[in-house]
Amino acid sequence: MRATIVSIAGGEPVSRSVVGKGAVPVYAAVAIAWTVALLGVSVRHLTIALDEFAMAAVIIGTLIGVGLCLQGRGFDRLATLAQGGGLFIAGCVGITLLTFALGTSDRPLIDPALAAIDRALIPGLDWPAAMLWLSHRHILMAAANWVYESIGWQPMLLIGMLSFFGQHRRVWTFLMAWLGTLFVTCALFVLFPGVGAYAHFGLAAADVPAMRDPTPWHQATVLSELRAGTLHHIGFVDLDGIVTFPSFHAAAAVLLAWAASSMRAIRWPAILLNGAMLISAVPIGGHYLIDIAAGCVVAVIGISLAGKADAPAAKSYRPPSRRVSAATQLARSIVLPSGSRASR
Repeated sequence: MRATIVSIAGGEPVSRSVVGKGAVPVYAAVAIAWTVALLGVSVRHLTIALDEFAMAAVIIGTLIGVGLCLQGRGFDRLATLAQGGGLFIAGCVGITLLTFALGTSDRPLIDPALAAIDRALIPGLDWPAAMLWLSHRHILMAAANWVYESIGWQPMLLIGMLSFFGQHRRVWTFLMAWLGTLFVTCALFVLFPGVGAYAHFGLAAADVPAMRDPTPWHQATVLSELRAGTLHHIGFVDLDGIVTFPSFHAAAAVLLAWAASSMRAIRWPAILLNGAMLISAVPIGGHYLIDIAAGCVVAVIGISLAGKADAPAAKSYRPPSRRVSAATQLARSIVLPSGSRASR
């Protein structure tokens, strides 16, 4: 998609794409996510709150539309921020809705197997006892809560920083890696559903008072209702993470640290923050250790898929033409002294 813009200064029409280079695969991935999600909702006889989702669509669509207009006018940094942010939200919402459709599967829960793998990895591991011990370490748990919840603001901040510093292709590659990782996570989730360690071991929220995030218990409740067929209507505010294996928090930690590594100023802070987020997924997210390892592997797969999707765009890139019109050349010959022309 291209727009023809007339330059006020030069009066010359300039054809400029309104979609950033490398953004097309991201648009395609978001469209696929929503198509599959809506198909899944229909097939599994679920319904959605149309008014809530329509309002979200208007907000997201406006953000992306502003980004397209900015791209056409040549405001590349703001355009990448607006388009990237809008597509990120759209993709996350669509794939989260898809997990609800997949959550209706009646495949057996794999929590006993995951717990057994953890014990094989660390003989003598007592997951409930370890979490009860941690619950009395208030400073540790407060820090773990904070870094775990940073998944809510890190991606948008990263998109903003990459856009500001002109790393447009990095934004699109990051988004493709994020969405690709989510797709792989969904594929594994439908095969290996689980309610999480807190629910499996019978630990209630009251047993871990230092936990601020109710997601581990909400996840188990929502998944149980989906599997039992008692949850049919999904509101926008109902969307939440319900995947145990693999841990997407662990995958996100890898993706965020990898994407931020292109900016030297924040490389190590990002690595440290996301290393902490990866670890916090066990006590705060209620994940098994094997979930964390699987999440890291899935992130690597997502990065690899993003690299392959970006390869055609990188090969087709051509630097902007340096040709100018005869009128512009004449103006330069009049304004610039001969020494300046020779130096150019």
